[in-house]
Amino acid sequence: MDHDLLIKALEATQKGQSFAFATLIEATGKGTPRKAGAKMIVFNDGTVYGSIGGGRNEMAAQRECLKCIKTGKPSRVTYKYFGKKGQSICGGQIEVFIEPFAGQRHLVICGAGHIALPLSVIGKMLNYKVSVLDDRKEFANKKRFPHVDKTICGEYARELKKIPIDHNTFIMIVTPGNAYDFICLKTVVKTPSSYIGVISSKAKRIKFLNKLKKLDVSADDLRKIHIPAGIDIGAQTPEEIAISISSEIIKINNKFFLGTDKFNEKLSQQNKEGVLNVKDKR
Repeated sequence: MDHDLLIKALEATQKGQSFAFATLIEATGKGTPRKAGAKMIVFNDGTVYGSIGGGRNEMAAQRECLKCIKTGKPSRVTYKYFGKKGQSICGGQIEVFIEPFAGQRHLVICGAGHIALPLSVIGKMLNYKVSVLDDRKEFANKKRFPHVDKTICGEYARELKKIPIDHNTFIMIVTPGNAYDFICLKTVVKTPSSYIGVISSKAKRIKFLNKLKKLDVSADDLRKIHIPAGIDIGAQTPEEIAISISSEIIKINNKFFLGTDKFNEKLSQQNKEGVLNVKDKR
């Protein structure tokens, strides 16, 4: 392997960037430009280092890498080097294994109260970078949150604007009051974050969404807001609410893996092929 690719991957990991490795695992025929073991690395902005052979097949592999970065699922694809009319004709085909690597996820908790404490603990258990923001010194401090990566004490909107927010950022808004909640929400609603949650009642949800619509917030940005935040598990205590919120975040991260029970898929396929006797009355 090209050691430069390993260095690029290490640098990306340290910066929290997402990327994917494309590895040529098999090459058949004499006309394939590269042989088994060739690698390239593709970053989430489309930048490519290394090569698995160039041309249209490499471009297709690049697109597949970007898809895998988004889904988080590895892929195995086959590309043929038998060109059509007007295309290069080399002969042979290649199999490529694509393995995505997600940058470190960042959980930003706005508000350092009762729910923030267990939620920050769960965030660290899930290997997130965790930042806690509050405008009260007695709450936003290392003594109360010794386990988090960063505690921030200051005005909500001002401090939120200083935080780099990308698709690996997850924001939970749970401040001491509705006015502060809306300030935070208004500040982050148009960012590329993957999750924005707000502790809320149904009445508060309607009020907040109507206010955002008046600020010309797009429908796509509104759909990104989870208000009330969390999966309904009948949570009552701060710890249960934190579990509900973290479960929703996990569900967002794993959305491409939901409903992919291979065993059920196999049974379904067997039924289609008539292998199983669906009239079995056991």
